[in-house]
Amino acid sequence: MSSDFLRWVVLVSFGLFAGCSGSAIKTVPAKGTIKTVQGEACGNALIVFHPAEKDRLNDPKPVATADANGTFVLRTFAMDDGAVPGEYGVTVVWPGEQGEKALSLSGEGNSTGPDRLRGKYGNPKQPLLKVTIPPNGDSSISLQVEGA
Repeated sequence: MSSDFLRWVVLVSFGLFAGCSGSAIKTVPAKGTIKTVQGEACGNALIVFHPAEKDRLNDPKPVATADANGTFVLRTFAMDDGAVPGEYGVTVVWPGEQGEKALSLSGEGNSTGPDRLRGKYGNPKQPLLKVTIPPNGDSSISLQVEGA
């Protein structure tokens, strides 16, 4: 190999490494609970945060699945890493009891299968729930839905 080629490889590699390290998107902790207005925990609910700012519409969407108590921790790039600070519209799909037909999320807002919320909270273009994640994160997000 020529020394010019090796210098080129080193320069390109350094440029890629430097470009990636300076522009990483930072997430902050984000977790909370989801319950019905009657106080029932929405166990196994799928929660998706859709960026609301026009310049962030194509950004990755933080997601979570609630545990049996309705507690959830958002993840964007890695398990439990939280969300990028900003405004979000929130969609929720709450699957039915075990033994029912499997839930399919093949099209946002047009899911098939048993959603205990009957699609009411599944439209990302007109979300009924809105949340702001501040720059320091939020560990007390409280989502309430009108249950079935």
